[in-house]
Amino acid sequence: MADTTSDLDTFEKRLEYARKRQSLSQVAAAKSLRVARMTYIDWEKGKRSPTLETVVKISHCLDIDKHWLAFGIGVSDDGVRSERQLEETCE
Repeated sequence: MADTTSDLDTFEKRLEYARKRQSLSQVAAAKSLRVARMTYIDWEKGKRSPTLETVVKISHCLDIDKHWLAFGIGVSDDGVRSERQLEETCE
């Protein structure tokens, strides 16, 4: 799992982090979201992007803040701050 905010600078990295935080495999995450396994894998690889509506669904499923997951804004539910949030705090 990622240890620093710079490791979570893209949606796909935040998605993977959130999934692993819940101890789910990609297959289990895909099943719980009712999407094809390859669709989910493509999201984590950055080959495809879910709609914002789907990001909200993912955030509920993975129990993570939807704004943090989608845009890296704010703080994840376990206190990981985004780089953008850290920069705003330091200004």
